[in-house]
Amino acid sequence: MNINILRSSFQTDEFVWNEYAELLGRLKNECRAEIQINGNQMPDVVMIATGGVENMFKTLFTGNGPVTLIADGRNNSLAAALEILTWLEGQGIEGRILHGTNDEIIATFVETQHTTSLQGVRIGLFGQPSDWLIASGVDRNYLLEHFGVETIDIDLQRLMDGIKSVSNNDAAKVAQAIVKRAQDVKEPSCADMLEAAKAYLAIKKICQEERLDAMTIRCFDIVKACGTTSCLALALLNDEGIVAGCEGDMQTLMSMLLVKRLCGAEAFMANPSQLTETTTMLAHCTIPLKMCDELTLRSHFESGIGVAIQGVLPMTNYTIFKWGGPKLDRYFVTEAQAVETPYSNHFCRTQITLNVDLRPYLLQHSIGNHHVIIKGRHAEEIKRFMDCYGPKGQ
Repeated sequence: MNINILRSSFQTDEFVWNEYAELLGRLKNECRAEIQINGNQMPDVVMIATGGVENMFKTLFTGNGPVTLIADGRNNSLAAALEILTWLEGQGIEGRILHGTNDEIIATFVETQHTTSLQGVRIGLFGQPSDWLIASGVDRNYLLEHFGVETIDIDLQRLMDGIKSVSNNDAAKVAQAIVKRAQDVKEPSCADMLEAAKAYLAIKKICQEERLDAMTIRCFDIVKACGTTSCLALALLNDEGIVAGCEGDMQTLMSMLLVKRLCGAEAFMANPSQLTETTTMLAHCTIPLKMCDELTLRSHFESGIGVAIQGVLPMTNYTIFKWGGPKLDRYFVTEAQAVETPYSNHFCRTQITLNVDLRPYLLQHSIGNHHVIIKGRHAEEIKRFMDCYGPKGQ
């Protein structure tokens, strides 16, 4: 998110950086804001650093709203922001001022940052949720009313027809490129690779036609009808910035979408699979390739069909997260360190073991099955958003 700081000609850039050093540092580090002073373009957020900048704002303003202003009150900043807000109201433009302590401004900014970034998001639902997901749906009207997130139904027959229409030459180029990236190819044949690449190209085409920012798919129907899987397609789409989840799980897809928009991170959607007093192992058959140090191309675990990803994740810090409930009113988040990237034929292809005991949560209060894993430590960032928005932590 871009912030343009407005100051009067009576002050200097150096004054602004020194006067607001703590707040600007937190906006940059905690909120990933890009900051400039007296820039010549209308940004996402305008920070008023001094009085006397009202006409400067008026010159910048492009006529689009809503407008967010930051003013902590020093140097006549709040007075100027109030004048600007009143002018905006006269133009019929919605606006608001973030005001208070640095903690209060940062907390409200996080909420604004995410809510703004979700406005206009389009999610494609390729078929209905898988039959076994009896507690993973989201109220679609609630998504639209509270977040501006639109959901679009995509008939699976449209996808199946699209897979058939993809040329062998186009699919072969994709398949060859993925094989080159892999350290090994085990079960999949050349024909399997070709069909998985066709599924990727067909899904991607629909995402482009429908202008989708995210998608989830009733993937086992594709396995049965087309003899291939969407595991490779979802991995590649996530790499390319289209948040992609499987089994039609909307709660997990919203978790993935949140961390992408809020933390700038790709997410591994996985099943908790083995729990001990000190560790939790999670596994699934698709993962963004960007998250992996190495990858092996395998068949899909349950069906033995198509192409799946056996990824080796780096031994580093991770965040485990789930945002759930029909109205997204619950969440769980914690941080952990990877202790092993095992492989067993009893679980889905990509597996990771983390040094955290999730048994009290998972066995008594779990928010559904799937959870997401993100590289790095993001728990505090997520909690700040949740504190503003109001979901109940587990």
